[in-house]
Amino acid sequence: MNNPWLMIPLEDYEGHMAMPDVGQAKMLANEFEELLKTYAPTSAALIGCAGGNGFEEAAKARYAGRMMGLELYCADIEGHMLEFRPVHMVYGALVFEYVDIAKALKNLRGICLPNGILAALLQLPKEGAASVSPSPFVTLKELSSIMRLVPPDNFRKVAEKLGFGLFSQKLITLESGKQFSLQLFKLSEPTLD
Repeated sequence: MNNPWLMIPLEDYEGHMAMPDVGQAKMLANEFEELLKTYAPTSAALIGCAGGNGFEEAAKARYAGRMMGLELYCADIEGHMLEFRPVHMVYGALVFEYVDIAKALKNLRGICLPNGILAALLQLPKEGAASVSPSPFVTLKELSSIMRLVPPDNFRKVAEKLGFGLFSQKLITLESGKQFSLQLFKLSEPTLD
């Protein structure tokens, strides 16, 4: 079976996420921008960023249209990750619903510096609402076959087993009523045996 993500045109994804009834593009950009302002990481990795999920918006004020040192990679966070320098912040927004959490977090641990931050934004279930919001972008309907909402407590337990300690979490509610959990973890220093 082909992964439906590989069949969705970027224009459909971005159009869907920007729709007022969906409202997730702005939320993703705002949350990333707030993380950058609050924690001021010297390096960051956006996981599952598609066309950027707000990276440009968050960096606009700081970089005035240019992003020095920007590196883009296409990698499978469940499989073999590309080799690159570990970063101070890993931001995974609306990606963990589509992967094996343990495999992905094990790989992401390898790209996070000790004491680095893992920010995980998870969609929460909404009674009576589809996980993938209805929209005129019909290509996104295929995602419902592979999307699995991840309870924040389950995510936390897996993350903690891999050395990520939860230090903050918040609930985000959109006008549509959809809710999201933003959990922040710090990767502990490796222990010497």
